[in-house]
Amino acid sequence: MRAEPKSVARLFYLPGNAWIIGFTSAVWAIGGSMVNPYQSIFFTALGAPVTYIGILGALSGGITAVMYLVGGFVADVWGRRKVIIVFSFVSALNAFIYVFVKSWTLLFLPVIVGALSGIYSPALNATVNDSFEPSLRPRGFASFTIVTTIPSLFAPVAGGYLADSLGNVPGLKLGYFLSGLFGVAAVSYRAITLKETFKAENRNHLDLKGFIRGVINDNRKALAEASSDAKKLIAYAGVSSIATGLSTLYISLYLVDTVHISLEVYGGLTAISALTTILLLLPSTSFIEKVGLRGAAVLSALTSPLSMLVFVSANGMNDLVTWSVTGGVSGALVSPAIQSLQGNTVPRRIRGRLMAMFSVVPLLIATPAQVISGYLYADVSRLAPFIISVPFYALSVVILAKVNPHGEHE
Repeated sequence: MRAEPKSVARLFYLPGNAWIIGFTSAVWAIGGSMVNPYQSIFFTALGAPVTYIGILGALSGGITAVMYLVGGFVADVWGRRKVIIVFSFVSALNAFIYVFVKSWTLLFLPVIVGALSGIYSPALNATVNDSFEPSLRPRGFASFTIVTTIPSLFAPVAGGYLADSLGNVPGLKLGYFLSGLFGVAAVSYRAITLKETFKAENRNHLDLKGFIRGVINDNRKALAEASSDAKKLIAYAGVSSIATGLSTLYISLYLVDTVHISLEVYGGLTAISALTTILLLLPSTSFIEKVGLRGAAVLSALTSPLSMLVFVSANGMNDLVTWSVTGGVSGALVSPAIQSLQGNTVPRRIRGRLMAMFSVVPLLIATPAQVISGYLYADVSRLAPFIISVPFYALSVVILAKVNPHGEHE
């Protein structure tokens, strides 16, 4: 492995397409971060039953999983850039659908469109990975996460202010409108500046039947060709997704409805977490370089059950701030460690398909967990989904500890 450059320019490492994707994602997230933390709040304000939120999450996850399979195939046989640009626009425009939804019974429309637009995610992830030198991936992902996390320092507070001032529905609809505007502006710049990073097989002659067969067969072959470490990383992602599927949908609802904090305060907790992540990201890369990717990845994964234990035992604002800080520490380690492990265990020629697998398996496994979480929250206990998620977080750490990469693949 090459010696780490010492220049300031290398301290913040975000070359070429990685910078373009990071910058445009950050601009887009100015609007998205106003509403994403409060999506469950918005759904219930429109009248959606609590259990329906879990069903919508499952619907989104199932469709997105299929789209990722298609997107990974497209990224490896037709190239990355085109699918990124086209479906980034679809995703950005989808925010405007939320503005015009008047009844909770229509929420499935933007949820489905958003899930369909996820087809570009494997190509985007592969492009970011393609842009980094293998030895500099941890620093690259740290820099990427810093840029894309910056809007979380202020946008959630702004979204909470809009909801508290104007009402949950009109305030968050304004947030969705701003999300659409920022998204279209960011994706337009992305379309002008993004470069292709992969010379694809270009199977333009495929008819629909051949395309479907290609998606199924090529993904199966890519999974069979994956190293044992890559398969362990997929298993880790799947088990940890059960935990996130159980817990994440209802955190904002629990804090607002049960703990009785305002949306602005919840936005402030989100900002504290983001600030902690940003402050620790670059120092975390030095830590990763000292202890190695696997050790850092295991330690980062350990912060997830710890953070959830702090959340379920929280008794007052000080404990909630501790929970936010713990989540921020997790964010500072998880992105550079886990994503670098994924990139280093996957050859470039099948990177699109296996990057899809790192997302598809978790989505499929999380789908029933999201449905179950709604019933646990509504019918058992409002803390039940969060408590039950802890052992799954712990099991994912055990799986991750078995990963032992021996080299880097390009």
